[in-house]
Amino acid sequence: MTLEVGVPALPEPGQVVEVRGSTWAVANVLAQGLPRSPADDGASRLSHVVDLQSLDEDRLGEQLTVVWELEVGQTVTPPQGLPERIHPESFDAPSTLAGFIDAMRWGAVTSADPNRYQAPFWSGVNVEAYQLEPLRRALTAPRANLLLADDVGLGKTIEAGLVVQELLLRHRARSVVIVCPPSLALKWQDEMRDKFGLDFTIVNSELLAQVRRTHGLHANPFKMFPRVIVSMAWLPQVRAQRLLRDAYAQAGTPKSGKRFAFDILIVDEAHHVAPSSPPAIAGGRAYAIDTQRTVAVRHLADRCEHRLFLSATPHNGHPESFTALMEMIDPRRFSRGALLDAAALRDVTVRRLKRDLPGKGFKTRRVRAETFEPAKDEQEMFALLDEIVTRSAKLNGTKPTGDIVTMLLKKRFLSSPYAFGQTLSHYLSSRSGRGLTDEDYDDILGEGQSDEEEGLWEQDEAERLRDSKYSDPLSGAEPGQLEALVGWGLSYESRADSKLGALLRYLDAICRPDGKHWTNERVVVFSEYAHTVDWLTRVLSQHGYADVLSVIQGSTPAEEREYIRSQFTEEPSKEPVRVLLATDAAGEGIDLQTHCWRLVNFDIPFNPSRLEQRIGRIDRYGQTQEPQVIHFTPDSSASTYGADADFMARIAYKIANVEQDLGSANPVIGDEIQEHFARKKLPKKKSKGVNANDVINGALAGGLDLNARLTQLEQGYDASRAEMHLDPANLRRVVDTALAMNHQPPLVPNYDLAQDSDADVFDVPALSAGWRSTTVGLDTRLNPGVMRPITFDAEAASGRSDVVYVHLGHPIVQKSQRLLRRSLWSVDSPLSRVTSVVVDDLPESFVAAVTRMVLVGRG
Repeated sequence: MTLEVGVPALPEPGQVVEVRGSTWAVANVLAQGLPRSPADDGASRLSHVVDLQSLDEDRLGEQLTVVWELEVGQTVTPPQGLPERIHPESFDAPSTLAGFIDAMRWGAVTSADPNRYQAPFWSGVNVEAYQLEPLRRALTAPRANLLLADDVGLGKTIEAGLVVQELLLRHRARSVVIVCPPSLALKWQDEMRDKFGLDFTIVNSELLAQVRRTHGLHANPFKMFPRVIVSMAWLPQVRAQRLLRDAYAQAGTPKSGKRFAFDILIVDEAHHVAPSSPPAIAGGRAYAIDTQRTVAVRHLADRCEHRLFLSATPHNGHPESFTALMEMIDPRRFSRGALLDAAALRDVTVRRLKRDLPGKGFKTRRVRAETFEPAKDEQEMFALLDEIVTRSAKLNGTKPTGDIVTMLLKKRFLSSPYAFGQTLSHYLSSRSGRGLTDEDYDDILGEGQSDEEEGLWEQDEAERLRDSKYSDPLSGAEPGQLEALVGWGLSYESRADSKLGALLRYLDAICRPDGKHWTNERVVVFSEYAHTVDWLTRVLSQHGYADVLSVIQGSTPAEEREYIRSQFTEEPSKEPVRVLLATDAAGEGIDLQTHCWRLVNFDIPFNPSRLEQRIGRIDRYGQTQEPQVIHFTPDSSASTYGADADFMARIAYKIANVEQDLGSANPVIGDEIQEHFARKKLPKKKSKGVNANDVINGALAGGLDLNARLTQLEQGYDASRAEMHLDPANLRRVVDTALAMNHQPPLVPNYDLAQDSDADVFDVPALSAGWRSTTVGLDTRLNPGVMRPITFDAEAASGRSDVVYVHLGHPIVQKSQRLLRRSLWSVDSPLSRVTSVVVDDLPESFVAAVTRMVLVGRG
């Protein structure tokens, strides 16, 4: 074919071309005439519209249409078959060709076989067989719509990551949105990068300002980045919704060819997006009330193909709220107001409890009470409070407002004198609101209470307390009594009460038994209220704990929170932190089990799910010791204070030892608390026909055919590993080959760390700019810029923070694989793709050829 000077070679269907820095297969070439501009030379040439499909593994099948003559830098890649004439001096080394073949093998993921999993090998975690069940369900269904409701600490993040990785590898998904509480955004970003080699961008106001400075005022992060994380708090805001509407509108156009704006949606701690518990209306129960968060997530879910909702406590005892949550996951199976189908619920729900997995090393938690002797002034002030609310209730007649106020004030009194004094002082200086009723209990104190930071004045509990002033629930107080209570509570600002004294004795016995030297033991202490945590911080610091104490509250910045968590989970010999104080809102989702197995509940929340969430910080996968859960109980229940404190201690023991799902336990325990503090029996709830709670709790019971399923999953996992020829030596060979081929320095053996195990450990040398991104994550927040050594053996890195396990999904291995696979299409590749091996005692010679078939096109 004769070509004019300066005219690019025209491709033909089936050829491989390089366009815009990527490799494409030509699907179709269409000649067409275009109007010529005055600058043209007048030659009567046709232009050609070329349809392309990507051959890059991370974009396989993606389509692009270009006008060939208008592209810049486009080239047609000559056929890269085996050489016609073989020169022995150009043979590749056997190890080099073996590395190339492994890279080709690991990149050839078939979407036809749902039983051949690849995601576990592209992760840096020790995957347990039970964690493969969500992956199995996702691959056997047209869409992966699942509620991952495993017990606290069983690894729901890993299960979701495996599903995402597998769908990406099989090209069933490209874009991912993770919605989580604000405090967990950094954790998700770190875990997706470190455990799965996936980069996620946190979308917030700061990022939006950044991209608009660099990409213009109309830049939309939801369209710029394929994998994003957004917090539940930011998602419902006007700015986020405007950006999402733009992304939704683009996905709905015929030109985009996309039905969904995003491929995968993950909602972590999904119980926070469920509608609020339904209120009482005319004595009956109404529909659950959508919050702004519920509406925002529902709209987002409607525009995502695959939906994974994660929560260890998805059912708060209200079927209306749970059904609304399930409708967001799969609207084809579930509908608000309709009866739940038990079979459909089991198909969508993955629920296993720790007791269902006795062979997985989960330790039995021990629950113990530390006794304390209430001081005389504490008992007197509590009795005064009880006298005031009792007298006020009589004066107010049948008004039930006093019951809620009684519980609010006593709850804070039982937390700490200082929190009580702050609360009562704020109450007295605030204006009145609408008033409260018994039906407000769940929203204020029980299962439906707000997840925002406890103890702040804009928090729901404090707002409802102000509302109660409408009916003057403390009208029975004599002059000066309320002021006396406030003064007494605030007088404890910098001194310990009897319960804090017991905590100090406990901490000294564990962390400083001789009064001078610190042991390597660590303790985490939880409280509901920010005021109580502030008070604990002051008093503990006065008693010598200032240098070994860390605090995480809702106001703690995300980066600082992760830094504190890194300190607390580091080897005790390397980091001095011994005691961590945390509020419930800040403690949710944080993993503390690495070097800590003692947890103290300084106060007891009325919401049973919150107490279980606390315990789950240490009672989770990877815990090597028996988790110890401590709470405080008075040595006598004779006084009013002693009776109420003892009652809450018994509630704490009951929740911590509950053997059934909390969804069924929550309403029972909640009624017990309400009846105790309100001093009256609640009316029994009658149900007609099928009890929706029974259907839900049955599906969440766990353990159904679990042993047989685990055996099948383990067998499939082992078979996949054998087929992939996956072992540490082969992984290292691929990286060594790619580094040598790209003229990079080799890995440096680290013999000092290798002595601690039978596996090889390497230091990563200084690499060129093109490889620099592959070392992200080798340093830590505690030692930024200091690169940790790597190993290709998972066992060598197990339980260690000073060595990084390099797996198939790690950036170093991913870049090495891409570099080797790209040489298949490269004209100037240093690989000959031919080698020879002499095998002793082999009776005859033979030739083996390896080929790769890539199918592109529609259908």
